[in-house]
Amino acid sequence: MKKVLIVGQTLELGRTEEVYGRGFSAAGCEVKHFIWKEAEPTLFSRSLGYRVAWRVAWQLLARSANQKMIEITNQFKPDLTFVIGPNLVQPSTIQALQQHSLVFVFFTDNPLDHHHTHSNVWVRRGLPLWDAVFIWSQKLAEKLIYQGVKKVLFHSFCSDMQYHFPKRQANPIYDVAFIGNWDASRKREQYLKAISHYQLGIWGSDYWITHCRETSLKNCCKGMCTYEEIPEILGSAKIGLNILRPQNETGHNIRTFEIPVSGTLMLSERSQDLLNLFEEDREAVYFSSPDELKQKVEYLLQNPNLIQFIADAGYKKALTHTITERVAEIASLYEQLKSTHMEAYS
Repeated sequence: MKKVLIVGQTLELGRTEEVYGRGFSAAGCEVKHFIWKEAEPTLFSRSLGYRVAWRVAWQLLARSANQKMIEITNQFKPDLTFVIGPNLVQPSTIQALQQHSLVFVFFTDNPLDHHHTHSNVWVRRGLPLWDAVFIWSQKLAEKLIYQGVKKVLFHSFCSDMQYHFPKRQANPIYDVAFIGNWDASRKREQYLKAISHYQLGIWGSDYWITHCRETSLKNCCKGMCTYEEIPEILGSAKIGLNILRPQNETGHNIRTFEIPVSGTLMLSERSQDLLNLFEEDREAVYFSSPDELKQKVEYLLQNPNLIQFIADAGYKKALTHTITERVAEIASLYEQLKSTHMEAYS
């Protein structure tokens, strides 16, 4: 596998497509990116007119971008095309890309969710066409296999050690730090309300100010943070909090690795995938209700040595889940499938 085409929405630092681009390049591959925002900027316009057009005629708007992708593939001739979030990929485009390479997809959202930002008719029609489907939830992987998708693999997120590493403060300002946007389910509000009497810091969009109903959280909001600022923020707290969005409840999220690889104890909402990744009460601490969260915070703050012990163990485990390992998994499957295809046509 010498040449890899990565298809994604943006090359913003820390985005999955950007991280995997660095990972494949470090593995010695020639990497080319196809970016939807560059191919068809109107697809991402914030104007009201374009938002209405998106709802009504998104397929029409995306077709020209699909053709551009096919043209780039014809010129670049990749060995592997790796698609991140395929919401804009026509099913016929998958088949066109397969004329040159194996085509893998990594779903960073739930393709079985009918929310328009997670799935659509193209996503559902394309599911059986991919050479391999990677997804961050074991339960979703099982559902996709049950629906007849030919090759599905659980593929967790990973630690980005180039930008995330321990930056611990000798005297942390916060008891608990939470990095994450406000969520319309209001579940995050309820969890954070339960621990608002502690030194709590919340980093996320201004929706925490404009949409949050819990007044006790208003003074905790610190605004947005950059990808590079995450270690400093987590280093300023004794505990890093992870509250899953509803769509991630069957699996995990990127915070699963950002917190422990920064050397901070991860206190996370409980899920089976998280329990499989980080051992409970040894490499991370878990909760399943606001009351349990409150009890765990209280207990941990009374036991600083335990915080340090679990944080150290979580950090060591996070070091085994890097982009290097993830790219190696993809390369191994590529070689396996390539060999199978060659045997089929020999």
